[in-house]
Amino acid sequence: MKHVNRNYWICQLAGWLGMVLIEVSNYTFFIARKFIPELLLVFCLQALAGLLLMHSYRWYLKRTYIKWQFNSRIWIKAFIETAILASIQTIFANIALIIVYGKPYLEQINFIEIVGNIYNWMRYIGVWVIIYFMYQLLRESNNIERAKILAEKNSKNAELELLKTQLNPHFLFNALNSIKALVILDPEKSRNAIVQLSEILRFTLQYSREKLIPLNQELSEVEKYLSLEQLRFAGRLKVEIQQFNWMNQCTIPPAILLTLAENAVKHGIGKLEEGGTIKILTEMKENMLHINLYNSGAYLNQENGGIGLKQIRTRLEAIYGNEASFIIRNDTNQVVAELIIPQL
Repeated sequence: MKHVNRNYWICQLAGWLGMVLIEVSNYTFFIARKFIPELLLVFCLQALAGLLLMHSYRWYLKRTYIKWQFNSRIWIKAFIETAILASIQTIFANIALIIVYGKPYLEQINFIEIVGNIYNWMRYIGVWVIIYFMYQLLRESNNIERAKILAEKNSKNAELELLKTQLNPHFLFNALNSIKALVILDPEKSRNAIVQLSEILRFTLQYSREKLIPLNQELSEVEKYLSLEQLRFAGRLKVEIQQFNWMNQCTIPPAILLTLAENAVKHGIGKLEEGGTIKILTEMKENMLHINLYNSGAYLNQENGGIGLKQIRTRLEAIYGNEASFIIRNDTNQVVAELIIPQL
């Protein structure tokens, strides 16, 4: 605010001193063709009156509700108020002339001269009004744009958080189904499975606070989940996951790969009597993280409902906009889910 007020007063003083310079130069070089000290005094008094008048007008505008929008109404208001201000300034200008020249000037005042003075002052005051109105209109327009951007950002964040919270019961439901089968078949393995499940649940409860997590951390949770599913499939599920040290430097939205792994098990491996393989390959290309998840089976578009793949696309768009991509396709008796994620 101090910065704005300082600029305002600099513009005010520069503008009215400029008016004095223009009028004195006009009279000195083109009308009287000589310097008249009394006129310098007159114009200084008029500039002082104009400065006080326009500052009072600004005070009035700041305390009056005005809908700052680009339309004809605002400019009609500007024109009418410019004419009113110019008329008031003409009165002050004539008072300044009377102060300097006394009664002789009072006797020379006529209607035509008053109209001419009003028109003359409208030029100076009109410039002030136009600049001030444009400043307020542009500021309001910027405020609206910033509020719109903030609202969109908050909306995306809220949507992202909602998607995260929906994933917790989703994984819990599927993992419990896996353990249910183990309780009867192998109690010892079921106890180990419960430990793994608790670790997965801890992860899904904690990741909702994070926007991005290290890739290695995500892959570790995927391994736990697939290990849990391997117990249920009794040797019919094979898992291959690449992990390298450089992955600690890469980040990924939490539970993206976990969702893809769960989807691969449910819609791919789970539908094959002989089981199948899930393989995750990762590489970096030009600051873009490429992740390919392969699973045995076939991809059908109708399997795109529920939490699944639509939510992955929504989450990626909420975080990265159009910079990230996700494609899922069939490729020679297997499904390939391709993720390309920029490293922020």
